[in-house]
Amino acid sequence: MIKNKRPDPDELLKTIKEEERKNHAGRLKIFLGYVAGVGKTYRMLSEAHFLKENNKDIIVGIAETHGRVEIEKLLKDLEVVPRKKIGYKGILLDEFDIDGVLKRKPDYVLVDELAHTNVPGSRHLKRYNDVEELLSAGITVYTTLNIQHVESLNDIIKQITGVKVKETVPDRIIRLADKIEVVDLPTEELIERLKEGKVYIPQKAKQAMKRFFKERNLVALRELALRYATTRVDYDMNHYLKGEHIVGPWDTSNRIMACVNSRTSSEKLIRLAHRFSDLFNVEWFGVYVDPSYKFSMKTEESIQLEKNLKLAEDLGATVFRLTGNKISDEIVSFAKKKNITLIVMGHSQRSRFQEIFEGSVINRVISQTQAQVLVVENESNELIIPKTVEKSKLSLKYDLKPYVLSILSIAFTSIICLILRPYIEAVNIPMILLIPVVVSGLISGRKSGILSSILAVVVFDLLFVQPYYSFSVFDVRFVPTFFVLLIVGIITSFLADVAKKQMENTRQREHFTSSLYDFSKDLLISQSLDEILERSTRYISESFNYDVIILMPDNQNRLNIVSRFGDNVIFDNNEFGVSNWVFKYRKAAGRTTETLSSSKWFQIPLEVSHGMIGVLAIATDEPLDNEKKHLIESFASIVSLALSNSIKQ
Repeated sequence: MIKNKRPDPDELLKTIKEEERKNHAGRLKIFLGYVAGVGKTYRMLSEAHFLKENNKDIIVGIAETHGRVEIEKLLKDLEVVPRKKIGYKGILLDEFDIDGVLKRKPDYVLVDELAHTNVPGSRHLKRYNDVEELLSAGITVYTTLNIQHVESLNDIIKQITGVKVKETVPDRIIRLADKIEVVDLPTEELIERLKEGKVYIPQKAKQAMKRFFKERNLVALRELALRYATTRVDYDMNHYLKGEHIVGPWDTSNRIMACVNSRTSSEKLIRLAHRFSDLFNVEWFGVYVDPSYKFSMKTEESIQLEKNLKLAEDLGATVFRLTGNKISDEIVSFAKKKNITLIVMGHSQRSRFQEIFEGSVINRVISQTQAQVLVVENESNELIIPKTVEKSKLSLKYDLKPYVLSILSIAFTSIICLILRPYIEAVNIPMILLIPVVVSGLISGRKSGILSSILAVVVFDLLFVQPYYSFSVFDVRFVPTFFVLLIVGIITSFLADVAKKQMENTRQREHFTSSLYDFSKDLLISQSLDEILERSTRYISESFNYDVIILMPDNQNRLNIVSRFGDNVIFDNNEFGVSNWVFKYRKAAGRTTETLSSSKWFQIPLEVSHGMIGVLAIATDEPLDNEKKHLIESFASIVSLALSNSIKQ
């Protein structure tokens, strides 16, 4: 007997929101192929002719002919939007004119090559961003895509072909598609087309057949494209069943967790976790654990970490940053809290020394968790290539300050010990010399603490062990004291370093939490709209040390600056253009985003359930990491709610 299953409220809410989005946005159809030359553009243009014959308003935004006669013939009877000229390094380049399409506002538009990277100076970094804007404007888009450009399959494509594809499309864009049509062609026919020069010119075709277009590659890519399309059919069926409140075979209790680190191998792990989440249609998390014992991270590692976390977010993960003494404990605790059923981890990059003295993170997780653990092999040739950075004289001086502090602290302590030498025994001196070691570790970090440890041993031998002012030792009983002082000093400096990092992490979390609490409390007690605006810009500016502006629409729905805080607030017409775009499309734009990235301001919408209220703009000269972006978004949410309540009153 089949029991009636009550629909999951979260799933229902998600379905309703998705349906609302689809009702207000255009539709997306993707013509998916396994490689160039299978006929995607030809099939898309043929569909356009069919729609035109049925009196549909359809235009060609951009279609790449690559010199193919049959494509040029199909374009003749269709309305084609002229391409936009954009100057780049003294050369005028043709690019898709999104403004021309928006002004024309057809029902349908063809946009070829979804994975294309736009010419610098374009509104969006990628063509799929153009497509998102067209969909938001209510225009249905037909586009083409090859399977090797799907982000979550990037590592599989590299394994098949040996080539790492740089132009990729996030899977979230593909999930927007209402229809995916596979354009298939047997590999033998494709190779024949290559030989006949119907895909590339003969010379280029020969090179392609020796590299990417090898027969074994084509067979594998074709199978991958068909399998991917099958997965999409299963996803659409589940979505339909949930939309109709039909009990299905899915298990919403399953959850997947990907353990992210600062190495490039994490990209493979993240894509694998996403593919599993798509396959089983379950929620997944990207988790990074910042170990307390690792005080600082190299610049290139920090950049790679942010890249990995952004990739996880783009592929639909909920990202968390954790801090703890033991990575394994934090992973197991998080998995238990979130009811994780599958943990995806990368193979350990630790040295043999770390494995012996600190233990294996993977083994600890396996032994402590109830979840399944999948260990992913890292690439053997994986290296992080440091960027060459020229250090100024000022930064060199700054780097020497911790070591100068170590030397001065040991010198000062030595003078005190010399004064006390006639009154205390030599065996008590090391206890006093540990004080500057601990202080150096707490103030300046482990390197400074280790230097202090070495100096403490040297000073103890020279000044307090007979014969004085010599490295000779008459009493061999002091030799173990030297080693104990050195080892205790090093361990103490490491522990002090860890304590310092934990204090800084705790202080930062408390600062952010208290800032959000104080901010929301202040806005709640604000009496007027002007007071809310003034406090909002001042609070956010003081929290991040950035110039801040809030823009709101007037009676004619034109955005105006209603509040600003900062010393160097420069907001020209170009920035107003960015604000208008953010207000219209309800998406973040400007610096550190893929839309209008040449702007000096990071702008996010102030939105509530019933509509848009305004735009929050923040001037920043440095890249914003994911954590800082999320905090800014939290501030923006509070501002939106406070402004909404004030306007209603």
